[in-house]
Amino acid sequence: MSVMARIGAIALVLSASACTASGTDGGLKPGPSAAVPSAAPAGAAAPATTATATAAGIAPVGTGAPVKADRQLLFATVRSGGRKMLTVASSGLVELTDHQNDRALFVPSPTTVGGDEYLLKTAKIITGGEAWCLQVHSPGGTRSLQLKTAACDTSVKDQIFTFPVADDGTGRLIEVNGLLVRVTDDGEVIAEESGEGLDLTGFTVRDQGESTIPHLGD
Repeated sequence: MSVMARIGAIALVLSASACTASGTDGGLKPGPSAAVPSAAPAGAAAPATTATATAAGIAPVGTGAPVKADRQLLFATVRSGGRKMLTVASSGLVELTDHQNDRALFVPSPTTVGGDEYLLKTAKIITGGEAWCLQVHSPGGTRSLQLKTAACDTSVKDQIFTFPVADDGTGRLIEVNGLLVRVTDDGEVIAEESGEGLDLTGFTVRDQGESTIPHLGD
């Protein structure tokens, strides 16, 4: 090979190498040393932060709504944060529930116009067009007194309820004929006399609207 031919061959090799390194010839692929950047998509959002909501009771802790005549009311324990409510079981006895339903609605009916003593009627449990009233009930033996539905009668003292505010203001007491309604550590609803050291049960009241109990003559 002549000198001129050798020079031409060397020039051709150098030219091809330059094109490979720069990747500008439109046909050759970048060489091994050519790094391809992996840029993040424009406007990519930062990972979302999930906020943890604080669980809330179904009723405020405290006295809640005022006790008014002919209103549908829920009575939930302050201690449960409004989650545990009084309800009427199929047996007619009053117990606790964590489900808000018609059997947990009660309507105060004043024994005298403008007075603060009430019959406590079932808002939705209607028989023969009339509601039932809550009354102190003795299961017999040495067992604690309870509350149970009975035919309404203003002359029966065990059906007369009042709702004073607890001394510490953190709830409303349910009183019937000198007895206080309270919930035991086992979750039983009982009625007993107040005494020193007795763990009183405060209730928070939730108003569920106007009573729909039928009235005679309606």
